[in-house]
Parts: sequence; C-alpha cells; structure tokens
Amino acid sequence: MTRICHLIDDTSPGGVMRMLDFIQGSPQMTTLGDHQIVNTPAGLSRLPTIDADVIVSHIVLSWRNLPFFLSLRAAHRKATIVHVEHHYSASFEAAEVKKKARFRAMLRVSMALFDRVVTISGAQQNWLRDCVGIADPAMRLIPSCVSLDAFFEIEPPASTIRRIGAIGRLHPQKGFDVLIPAFRAVALPGVMLDVFGDGPDRAKLEALADNDPHIVFHGHVSDPKIALQSVDAVAMPSRREPYGLVALETMAAGRPLLVSTADGLQDHAATGAIAVDSLSVEAWAVALSELCKSPDHQRAIAAKERVRQAEAFFATGWSEMLVELGH
Repeated sequence: MTRICHLIDDTSPGGVMRMLDFIQGSPQMTTLGDHQIVNTPAGLSRLPTIDADVIVSHIVLSWRNLPFFLSLRAAHRKATIVHVEHHYSASFEAAEVKKKARFRAMLRVSMALFDRVVTISGAQQNWLRDCVGIADPAMRLIPSCVSLDAFFEIEPPASTIRRIGAIGRLHPQKGFDVLIPAFRAVALPGVMLDVFGDGPDRAKLEALADNDPHIVFHGHVSDPKIALQSVDAVAMPSRREPYGLVALETMAAGRPLLVSTADGLQDHAATGAIAVDSLSVEAWAVALSELCKSPDHQRAIAAKERVRQAEAFFATGWSEMLVELGH
C-alpha cells in the first residue's frame, strides 16, 4: 500500500485539520494509501524523518520556510512530494502583499520544488496560472472536502427564513463588519442574525451590533452541525476565501447561501450559492432583504444534490493525481 505522509505545522482546529481528519477516516481515501500526519513544529527548524512514498505539504509557503522545503526535496529524492495550497489567493495578495513581484517569485521558486501543487478552487488555480505564472501541468485542482454525512442528515430549513447564520472566525477576512450593519439597516421583522465563532474582531463586531436584540453572538462552536441546524440560511461576505468549507457544509445542509465573489466562493456560486457582487453594506442589505422576502429553497435543494458528489470528486482527484505521479 502507498505510504502517504501529510506534513502540517499548525494543528489548531480549522479547515485544514478537518480535511486531514476526513482523509484519514474516508473509506475512499484510505483505499488510496496509508495516510499518516506528521506535525512539524513552528519554525521548521529540523527536518522530520519521513518514511513514505508520497509526502504532502500542508505548510504555508514563505521565504522563511524555503530552506525547509529545499532540505525536504534533497533528502527525499525518491519520494513524490506534493503541496496543497490552502492559504494564498488573489484576494489575499491584493489585501496583504505590498511587494507583489517578490511574493510571486517566492511562490514560483517554492512550487517548483514539488511534483504537483494541489489547488483548492478554480479561482485560485486561475490566479496562480494567470498572475503568478504557474503552468497548468504543475497543478491539480482538487476542491477541499470534509465528511458531509452529518450535514446531509439535517432537517430542511423552515420555509420562512427566521434565522440567518454567520459562521467563522471573527476576523476582518470574513466580512462580518459589513454583514452586521447591512442586517441592521434592512430591519427584517422577526429575523435573527446568529453569529457563530470567536476571534480578534469580536469586540468590534459587538460594538457594531450595539446590543441589537436581533443579533446573537454564540461564540466558538466546535461542531458546525450545531450551528447549521439552528439557522435557516447562511451569509458569507468574505473578503478572501481560497475555498470556504462553510459554504460546502451549508449547501450539504440544504440552506440558502449568500456569498461574496471572493476567490473560491465564486466556485460555490456556480454550484448553487447566491453571489453578492459588491462588498458594500448597501448591496448586502438588498441581498438579505431579497433572501428573506423570496427564499429560493429549490435552488438550495438542487445545490444539496450537486454537493453529494463532493466526497467522490475529492477521492477521484487524489486517485488520478497519484496515478499520474506513478503510484
């Protein structure tokens, strides 16, 4: 059986760890090989001893980490080495990168060390190809996935939308500072906004809510099923989102979903989410009003059926890539 070792330097709860848990527990994925996870401590000061046929990096690419990847490549010349790009996207670059030429050079140098780079959304792959200069043959598009069985089992939402969920880390990336003023501006009678998550923006967002009784902060919820089964729809006004697992889970639960057009959320709009083209309070107020006035449950049901193929598509993508790479 193919020995597959996944390297990660951040084991805190989040999308990457949930995806790795899925890989280790999915019958479809375990037929492809024996998946092991190796935690490489922050700083990557020492190269771990790795006995594997395939090494998969889930580590953030950077100039600081480049010596580690060079050592990894040099020490494992017979192994296939793959990188999964969880972190970077066009919106990340636009918001966070001042020296774009230097940043893109780092990506090209780093990605050249791998036998394949896995991209997690079509929008991300297009940016890497068109802006960064990574050739299509060097990449493989495999959208991220987690176990969706629990979400498919959630009861359908009420026909009238009474609770809108905002699920994710309370960070500027998620755009909740746009969502909360938009919700307050539209004044939807009898509708609640439930915010699930915690993070550095919590105090700012609570100040924006200004003790509005229709906005509830629930804090961190370890099981996203708990959040999704308590709401009738979800809003994701993210400023950047390389993929967006919450969108996948929301559609699996059959909930109507509003998304921005940032990065990988464009892919979910193609699957069945409702895209809001502008990240303005005015645009999101209109979108929330239309969502509650005429909820498109048929669209959500159709999206749920399409999402049923996500786990099989994930496993097929990995299977085909491993075959291409000689495993």
